[in-house]
Amino acid sequence: MGITDFHQNFNLVFDGLQLYRQTGNRTERMKLHSQMGEGSIHRLVPRADLGMAIAEFKLHNNQTVDLHTETAMVELSCCLQGTREVHVSGVQYQVTPGSYALQFANPARSSMHFGSDQAFHVLSIGIPISTFHHFMEDVGGARSVDFHRIIGGQSYRMFQETMDPVAVVLLKKMLDSARGQGTRNLEIECGILELMSRAFRTFLLNDKPVSTKLSKTDRAKIEQAKEIVLARMAAPPSLIELSRLIGLNDYKLKMGFKEINGTTVFGYLRDQRLEKAYRLLEKGNTSVLEVSYAVGYSNPSYFAEAFREKYGVNPGAFVRRS
Repeated sequence: MGITDFHQNFNLVFDGLQLYRQTGNRTERMKLHSQMGEGSIHRLVPRADLGMAIAEFKLHNNQTVDLHTETAMVELSCCLQGTREVHVSGVQYQVTPGSYALQFANPARSSMHFGSDQAFHVLSIGIPISTFHHFMEDVGGARSVDFHRIIGGQSYRMFQETMDPVAVVLLKKMLDSARGQGTRNLEIECGILELMSRAFRTFLLNDKPVSTKLSKTDRAKIEQAKEIVLARMAAPPSLIELSRLIGLNDYKLKMGFKEINGTTVFGYLRDQRLEKAYRLLEKGNTSVLEVSYAVGYSNPSYFAEAFREKYGVNPGAFVRRS
């Protein structure tokens, strides 16, 4: 089968919801029939091996869509509203609001259940196996992550996690691009690749071996160090002071912290400061200056630069958009 055959998996869902579609693998907006519900699904195909669907609808009645897929694929679903149930080989899975799910699917019989009078807002991206393998190769052509090893002999495998602030920002940028008039395929494709890259790093590329040089006691002390850093975020201790507080020499703290957490002590502090700032700004009750001080940045300009580097938007613009 060719790389475009995976689009048929999307078509089965569209047909099950009785959406009128003009093509099998082209960009178009499909409106729900008034007897079925209200809303639409916007399908975007920036290139043959990338497919995306943005669903925003509400059904009048419960609806189960039975599927018999014939092509394997990898799908990323980002759920903003509505709980979608998927049944595959007698096992039930759920994609819940505020989460994103990376799914690996072999040809199989399955079903999707949508509840009535529940608003659904979901962005789904699909790619064929060949494209997934291409993305997983390093620049030299070697590949350590393989679809068949991930899924084994199963029909379906899903990884799901709550979207972190970075993923939420990328998702909102993607939705804004999709709604824009005259948006080019380049912008849509870049947005898709950003979202998928984030998901691949989260679910597939962040496995770290547990240290064999750190004792159970040492690992507990490093966890304690994380708690201290979070508690004293606005005025954190120096590395020497932190090592003294947990009773571990500074060298072992530095090396052990990075091995366990994949980042340095102050790299972790920076990420946690910016994530807390994101949550505070999202609520809209605090000014950018107040948030800057609250998370430990005495220089608002430096805070704005760090926030923009992480989330791709200035904190002031983020507040206005939120």
